[in-house]
Amino acid sequence: MKKSIVVMIALGLLLAACSKTAAPTEAPPPTEPPSPTNTPVPPTDTPEPTPTPVPSVPKVVFVSNRGDDPDQTDLYVLDVDSGEITSLNTGLESPILPQWSPDGSKILFAVRNIWNLYTIDADGSNLTQITDFRSNNADWSPDGSKIVFQSDAQNEPVDTPDIYVVDADGENLVELIDLPEFADFNPRWASGSDQIMFLSNRTGHFEVFLMNADGSEVTQVTDGSSSITNASISPDGERIAFVYPQGGRNTDLYSIAKSGAVDSVIRLTKDATYDDGPTWSPDGQHIIFYSDRGGEMDLWMIDADGSNPVQLTDDEYYDAYPDYWAP
Repeated sequence: MKKSIVVMIALGLLLAACSKTAAPTEAPPPTEPPSPTNTPVPPTDTPEPTPTPVPSVPKVVFVSNRGDDPDQTDLYVLDVDSGEITSLNTGLESPILPQWSPDGSKILFAVRNIWNLYTIDADGSNLTQITDFRSNNADWSPDGSKIVFQSDAQNEPVDTPDIYVVDADGENLVELIDLPEFADFNPRWASGSDQIMFLSNRTGHFEVFLMNADGSEVTQVTDGSSSITNASISPDGERIAFVYPQGGRNTDLYSIAKSGAVDSVIRLTKDATYDDGPTWSPDGQHIIFYSDRGGEMDLWMIDADGSNPVQLTDDEYYDAYPDYWAP
């Protein structure tokens, strides 16, 4: 077992529940075929589907209360180059944990309280419900065809979610991990490998684990004395960013190689504030996170080695849970 490393308590998103997957809605009965006729029917041209708009510049999707009601949050998109922020206007109460699809055309997210998964197009259109049972903390497969997430869909005990995967249209639910006595959550799919990172308390407190995309070959990455409740894997699957408690609410970001080697640990932030929610840029060169180091909870970006901090939002609003996409 690797030497202990210090890890953290931060985000507390161990939400899942215990209802079974609802039965699919029955398709309507087929329409009766028309009576035969000798009159030829001209062919109908099928219109070409309108392509989903895709961002042309780097974007960060995040959660904020900058709308009309400061007590309500929604999803917003930040244009990294111009600083312009637009609302997706989901119409849903408290969406959380948004994740860009690999091609940048859609955003996957959960909704608090009901804890169902939804997708929405990058321009705020085509809101689609993916699950109708309690689901949370989801991410896309590298090709965008599947979604991995945490859930207690098979009547697991409360707060002991397992890891599932489903087609991007909500069909073909498969359970990857089934350990009722433990909580396995926060799955993240490395876009450049066939591995999924997740967190689990199977060792007594929450550590980082890796597994193959089919749930096989589970390996432990971290082995510390504190629980991790948030982490993110780099696109190539080689490094994992996580959070370290400094006492009270103060936390800092670290990263570690997937081997778990102690000498691979890099301290990314060092300040007496709250840093959380690390997420990697698609090229693995940057890490976006949220922090109250400026007085309010804002979005920040650093290089993958922790250098060159840049503040992305700077206002009185609560900005959190970012995910970065670039063409």
